[in-house]
Amino acid sequence: MLRHILAMALVIALAVPAAHAQNILFLNKSEGFEHSPVALKDGKTVAGQAIKELADAYGATVTETKNGSAINAENLKNFDLVMFYTSGDPTKPSKDGGDAMGPNGQTELLEWIKNGGGFMAFHSTTDTFHTPPGGEVTPFVKMLGAEFVSHGKQFVGMVKVVDTAHPAMASIPQDWKTNEEWYLFKNFNKETMHVLALMDPGEERAKQEAYNIPSYPVMWCSQYGSGKVYFTALGHGDEMWKNDIFTQNIVDAATWLLDDATGAPDVKPNYEEVVPKEIKK
Repeated sequence: MLRHILAMALVIALAVPAAHAQNILFLNKSEGFEHSPVALKDGKTVAGQAIKELADAYGATVTETKNGSAINAENLKNFDLVMFYTSGDPTKPSKDGGDAMGPNGQTELLEWIKNGGGFMAFHSTTDTFHTPPGGEVTPFVKMLGAEFVSHGKQFVGMVKVVDTAHPAMASIPQDWKTNEEWYLFKNFNKETMHVLALMDPGEERAKQEAYNIPSYPVMWCSQYGSGKVYFTALGHGDEMWKNDIFTQNIVDAATWLLDDATGAPDVKPNYEEVVPKEIKK
């Protein structure tokens, strides 16, 4: 029953007054480590199936691919929403069988978003198009909002929503305890980031030194030109893609991304206001 409700919610979210159903492109190319939810098993991926269950039967079309070549200006014209679960450099060959993105792929994706596209990214997407040693932060990382550094052992962290009024947070409990592989980040784009939720390591601070830090962003959004960006650090394991809170969050975020409104208060940068600078006792 709950999955039926979620699916019906997505069809409402993706319904448009225009003549065509919404088209979603889901790229899960892994030049680096390939996570289980995007690994092919009997020709399917857990993440892709979860997204398709929410969309396919209700009028939205999901094109799932590991081919980086799908990211080009001409092909992107066919899509309303692009989702990434990627790692490494998409312009390089990958062991997952996907072909390489063209040399202009990054630029053409960013232009597509600037011109009004919606972009949703999961977990290891922050491990994509890394900043070169001693170089400038890549345009992709600036657009996305942060860059992966490392992670420790998985543990139950607390997701603390800091913007309860934001449409993308409608299904996330105020203090949601959930098990994850919690990424640590650098190069936060504080000038554009609208933080939606922080992760509080809690007692894990005493167990893993890497997490003995103040609570930090794990869900955020931003406006990029006329387009919008949403990122969630969740989605490491197969079990998360079967979690109703997580899958409903995909619905809520997709609804917000596909809304034509731009420049709204729900994307106003707020990093300095909501991210603590020291551990709260």
